[in-house]
Amino acid sequence: MIERLATFKFDAEDLCFRNAEALRDHLYSLEGVEVDHIGYARDRMDLFGIRFGQGQKNVSVIAGCHADEPIGPMTAQILSRYLTRFFPELLGQYRFSVVPQMNPLGAEKNRRWFADSPELWRYLRHALRELPGEDIEFGFGTGARVREECRATQAFLAKTTPYTAHFSLHGMAIAEGVWCLICQEWKERAVPYMDAFDALCDQLVYPRHDIERHGEKGFTRIRPGYCTTPTSTAMKKFFLDKNDRMMAGRFHPSSMEWAQSQGGDPICIVSELPLFTIGQRTSDLADPVAARLKGELGDARLLTGQAFLDEVARIRDAYALKTTPLELQVRLQIAMIVLALTTLADA
Repeated sequence: MIERLATFKFDAEDLCFRNAEALRDHLYSLEGVEVDHIGYARDRMDLFGIRFGQGQKNVSVIAGCHADEPIGPMTAQILSRYLTRFFPELLGQYRFSVVPQMNPLGAEKNRRWFADSPELWRYLRHALRELPGEDIEFGFGTGARVREECRATQAFLAKTTPYTAHFSLHGMAIAEGVWCLICQEWKERAVPYMDAFDALCDQLVYPRHDIERHGEKGFTRIRPGYCTTPTSTAMKKFFLDKNDRMMAGRFHPSSMEWAQSQGGDPICIVSELPLFTIGQRTSDLADPVAARLKGELGDARLLTGQAFLDEVARIRDAYALKTTPLELQVRLQIAMIVLALTTLADA
């Protein structure tokens, strides 16, 4: 399985940033896939859900919650094609329900920096992200403030509950490598998955991101490269501790918490792949390289013109930053899904 995941081939045209029209045409062109128009996002942009596979166990996949994380949608949009082509055994075991782009408006707002090989300066200048409280990932559940994207997704996914596994495909701007978030309830049972995914990363010679956040917002380190998923309760506490009751009140259950609320005992995994990989390594978790870099990039963003470009170039060289190939990011996100479903099938 590791060899298959490390070497399967992509069609170059599949690794692309689809706009709303291209996404619709792409989804309806997929073979063996049921396509549903499930509702509308903000600005009346279309939302789609797709289903494929003949198995008895249900799997849910969502992507695009955060506007500046485009590789999750890229992966979700081609997932059926590559499972059919290279991992067909999973289609006999599982039934997949996928929302391949939850935030089409956010994607459109970020399109200025999308490129086959994203540039750091362009990302820093043009990337846009929803503020806390407008976060689609933490917009599930009920109530007047639940976003329309989450309402539509819940209605679509609710038709095939309970779930064996739930995957929310995310990304990061900059990190030392791949970071995987696993729900607290599965952190011990997920050891076979983590071992297998580490073996794949080693074969691909790609590092893991390692950080210790001491439970902040629900992030608790499991081992290098792995952490527990954040929770709405911990998110609320984070803001309540800052005496920001208004912001705390804006957090609803995450997609992971919603999937768990539908019954069963699903493993919930969040993929985090960086657009830019830090070559300089952290030697002490108390002084992570990524934290220092974040501060310098924040200062650089205040500059303009050539001074901004020069400072970004300096930071890029100082931290040995390299653009993470789109193919590698998509490969690792597909691998997270495949390895979770294969190594944990009998857990």
